[in-house]
Amino acid sequence: MKIVELKSFTKAGEELHLTQPTVSKQMVDLERYFDVRLIDRTKRGLALTRAGEILFKYARDFLALQEETQAAIASFKGLKRGTIRVGASSIPGVYVLPPVLKRFREAYEGVQISLVISDTKGILDKLEQGDLDIGFVGAKDETRKISYQSFLDDIIVFVAPPDYPDTMRLEELHEQPLLVREAGSGTRRCFDAAMKKKGVGPADLRVVAELGDTQAIKQAVKEGMGVAYLSWRAITEELERKTVKVLKVEGLPGVKRSFYTALKRGRSQSPHVEALLKTIHEWRRNDKIRSFGDQHTPDVCR
Repeated sequence: MKIVELKSFTKAGEELHLTQPTVSKQMVDLERYFDVRLIDRTKRGLALTRAGEILFKYARDFLALQEETQAAIASFKGLKRGTIRVGASSIPGVYVLPPVLKRFREAYEGVQISLVISDTKGILDKLEQGDLDIGFVGAKDETRKISYQSFLDDIIVFVAPPDYPDTMRLEELHEQPLLVREAGSGTRRCFDAAMKKKGVGPADLRVVAELGDTQAIKQAVKEGMGVAYLSWRAITEELERKTVKVLKVEGLPGVKRSFYTALKRGRSQSPHVEALLKTIHEWRRNDKIRSFGDQHTPDVCR
């Protein structure tokens, strides 16, 4: 597994604290046991053979089952040990999960938390591959073997530098320098869907930068680089400090969306995942999201 992950016998040995000859011998023993070549060495590096791809898939499942078994025994002993691998897209990962994970850690201090933050597509990829136990994302992809459950609401709004006007017509927005998230982002997907409903396509907008990080977009807005479409949860501190403002675009309300827990279908939930879901359920009772009140009826991104 490490050889495939790192694409190097030497690097795999270093990470596993084994010598390179030991790693090579174990690989030879594995190929001798199955009586088939598993890895080809090419000028470009290492490549799995078809047999290697089959073994890699089962090996990944074996390791996941091993961790699941350890977690089940840990649960029997009171969830005192083990690891939970959590993946989250940027908004839930940076602005939602930290207080949840803090509460979880206080209740289960012996459980180690591994948190990976990526865009929605990256998290769903890792979840399908068995590299994560649970994911938190801002959009669903029904083509995948993943089950989703809504756990928290959010509102996406236009954000502008503080010296911008409070309101703007949709026609004026076409001329504004626009900062957008990368294509795999749930925020970007909701933005594109909202604009499409208004008959506005990418070619109608003046996109000046595509950034893969919400913090980078917020900083660019503060510096006056342009306007952006961001999660309300990501800008609460900036609104309080008045370093950015919500730009109300006539005819284009804020977009309400949900964050989802994502679990791989067909895989039993570990006690650690069940405990985290319980922690989230308790935490969100006190969650309060500011809204537009009666001034706007948010669109809904599904």
